[in-house]
Amino acid sequence: MSRLDRPSKNKPTQTVDPESYRQRIDRISAIFADIAGRAEAVSKFRCPYRDRLDRCTSKFSCRNQQSVEGKDLSVCTHDGKFDYRSAWETRPESYDRIKARIKENKDRSVAKRKTSKLTSKKR
Repeated sequence: MSRLDRPSKNKPTQTVDPESYRQRIDRISAIFADIAGRAEAVSKFRCPYRDRLDRCTSKFSCRNQQSVEGKDLSVCTHDGKFDYRSAWETRPESYDRIKARIKENKDRSVAKRKTSKLTSKKR
């Protein structure tokens, strides 16, 4: 009998039921899925730098921050609207202009590709 085959005093015996183990893993997975689902839903309307005590944890200046005397972190006064970019952009109106310019360029490119395809087919 080899040393590996001999029963060991320190070797634990397998007392875990595989079905019970699977059920526990499934339960834990369901709990974490609920947590992840809630986090995803909240991320669509809540400022990502706002903690559970409504304090702002950002490392940059934000117009939604409100200083509190004697506290290290500012209070986040974000109103819950999803588009919070304007809080740290210096000129938020430029975002809309740039988006419009990108759309115009895309439309022009599509039109050029269509006309080049038509001219290449006629040859």
